[in-house]
Amino acid sequence: MFIGHINDIRENEYIPLKQFNNRKVIANSNTLDLISNVCPHQKSLLSTEKGSGARVCPYHGWSFDIKGNPLGSGLTSCKNTNGLKIESVYRWNNLLFTSPILVPEADFINTKHMQLIETRVDHVKATANNIMDLFLDVDHIELIHAGVYDKLGMPDIREVDWHYYNWGTLQLVPGPNNRYGAAWLAIYPSTMIEWQQGAMFITIANDLGNGTSDVVVYKYRDIGYTHDLWETNSLIWETAWRQDKAQAELLTEFNMDYLEPAKQHFRNYLVSSV
Repeated sequence: MFIGHINDIRENEYIPLKQFNNRKVIANSNTLDLISNVCPHQKSLLSTEKGSGARVCPYHGWSFDIKGNPLGSGLTSCKNTNGLKIESVYRWNNLLFTSPILVPEADFINTKHMQLIETRVDHVKATANNIMDLFLDVDHIELIHAGVYDKLGMPDIREVDWHYYNWGTLQLVPGPNNRYGAAWLAIYPSTMIEWQQGAMFITIANDLGNGTSDVVVYKYRDIGYTHDLWETNSLIWETAWRQDKAQAELLTEFNMDYLEPAKQHFRNYLVSSV
């Protein structure tokens, strides 16, 4: 799962992560760590906003340093706790994940100057699996997204080069001047990364178990490009995302028939990960 960009977090800072319902933070103190944001005493969230230094539980005052070690303060003693659970953070192309990924076919993408513009949560009346299916489907582009991508100058956005991994897929879209104009990276089961020149858009679908999902949205602008290009990229993505949300909400079940190779690949992953 995607958890952030290296540019998002400063030294000695922590950020609660919406894709974990704020139950985890990414913390930067010499190393990048994924750390529990739940106090072991009475299971209260420690923080809901990013900050620096120690985190103090609002319920009884138990406090923990940037690494999750107990500081021994509070209305009751926290000396007997071992501290907060720490998990590893993995990095590829300046992006941070909960597990290692390697995508050599997309190493040409320059994410060094990406700046986080917006983070939000969109509620969608569709399962996370069906939202991923939309991401893996290129056949619908001509109908549902007719004309949306024209300003990107790509000759045929459906003619993608597919690459398959044991954890997901990569779609590379031919662009002008014999270069790739877009890249769509699926990290199963729920992370979708979309890159186009000057911008990157990332969605993580959290299935709520009742036929709906909360989708965490990250929008990044490459500050090496003009603001006008960012506005164009953002408009294109928001339009396509709005159309995909509407179509996802029309899907009545997670289909198992008439599957394209990428959708069958996704289902194979789901079966193997049970």
